[in-house]
Amino acid sequence: MEPKIRRTVDQLLDAIDSSAPFDLVSSLTFPLPATIIFSFVGIPERDWPQLKEWCGHRAALAWGRPTPGEQVHHATNMAAYRSYLRDLVAGKVNARGDDFASALLEIHDEDPEALTHEEIGSILYSLTFAGHETTNYLIGNVVRRLLEDPARWDLVVADPGLIPGAVLETLRHDPSVPVWRRVTRRPVTLGGIDLPEGAKLFLWLAASGRDASVFPEPDKFDVQRTNATKTLAFGKGIHYCLGAALGKLEAQIALEILMRRFPRLRLVEGQQLSFHANISFRGPQALWVRATP
Repeated sequence: MEPKIRRTVDQLLDAIDSSAPFDLVSSLTFPLPATIIFSFVGIPERDWPQLKEWCGHRAALAWGRPTPGEQVHHATNMAAYRSYLRDLVAGKVNARGDDFASALLEIHDEDPEALTHEEIGSILYSLTFAGHETTNYLIGNVVRRLLEDPARWDLVVADPGLIPGAVLETLRHDPSVPVWRRVTRRPVTLGGIDLPEGAKLFLWLAASGRDASVFPEPDKFDVQRTNATKTLAFGKGIHYCLGAALGKLEAQIALEILMRRFPRLRLVEGQQLSFHANISFRGPQALWVRATP
């Protein structure tokens, strides 16, 4: 998928007027992963804006603090979102394409019980959300952390070989999914605390990245940290993120091309960063930058 990612980054950056400050989130970090995952799944381009809107409703309902009236509004939109994907799968039964939805339907053709149409719609429901919100925040977070200290940005510009390390260090230091939820399947003792089967856990993944026993000077952002791969930002074991390789690839390519085009990029001074009001996803909603000579 690398050639498509590179073409998409180039197209998005071509559309930027670099003679004035621009918002990197709306111009790059949000549309890039959305374009990649929606096209991969097989969503027609004309429907991408609608899916982006539905994903916002899903985040607000599942991880925000909506009022009762807002809950109804968000839930209504999520139902429409789910219905759309059900119809998409039904439509592709007789109109296959070179996309993931069609590939899943081939599994159904071989054994209808192995993967039903409803299950395919459920898979697409997960991927169309998880495949872009988290990567959007990852790219925004890594650019923010590099630009908040211009010397960091300049260091990586001078040595693009540091880009993968910068992405990994961001995942450790400032993960786009700082917290997640789990339920214990059996009684277990964690950290000296006895937990019964069925206990609902609130796992602070971001805290694990600041464990001084694993990461020396954990509050220091270091693009040359040698063990940043130990981050739990993508989970672990059977819960390891299916899209980890794709998310890292998108972030690395976006950073590579952005640095090549705007080696003297800087944050706009005085801006106040804002974040989506939810408990599980974190990244700037806007990141204003300027390309200096």
